[in-house]
Amino acid sequence: MTSEVMVSNFQIIVFRLHDEEKNKQENYGIPIDQVREIRQLEPITVIPNGPSYVKGVMNLRGTIIPIIDLKEKLGFSKTHTINSKMMILVAEIDSKLVGLLIDGVDQVIKIPSTDVDCNVSGGFESISYVIGIAKTGEKLVVLLDVGILLKNSLTSGMGV
Repeated sequence: MTSEVMVSNFQIIVFRLHDEEKNKQENYGIPIDQVREIRQLEPITVIPNGPSYVKGVMNLRGTIIPIIDLKEKLGFSKTHTINSKMMILVAEIDSKLVGLLIDGVDQVIKIPSTDVDCNVSGGFESISYVIGIAKTGEKLVVLLDVGILLKNSLTSGMGV
């Protein structure tokens, strides 16, 4: 974890990813400045021979955006099913839009920087896309920088 907290509060969107293999729900957060909008799941057009975590593309008011299966990108089981309860979190990264397939949105919250641990040790040093771990009441929220997480995906041949 190399990011240093420079502000007194993080404003984040907290969302859920359900790990079907472990039957456990995980909580993640993305800084609100990386999120453009949240949408219900819409039809996805499959692109042949793309990376397995790219489920296809969708039309967002005339703009074609790739849909990334965030569970698969983060290493969850590849055998999960996409269902109508899932949502698309539209993120803007370097002026490009990308849809992130998630299980649901919990809330938008402000977290004091004192509640974010940016110096988690024990093997996380090489995971550059994790900003830190936030403590919100009884649950922990893994804070992601989707720009770093999707850096290679956005520069690959998906046309993003």
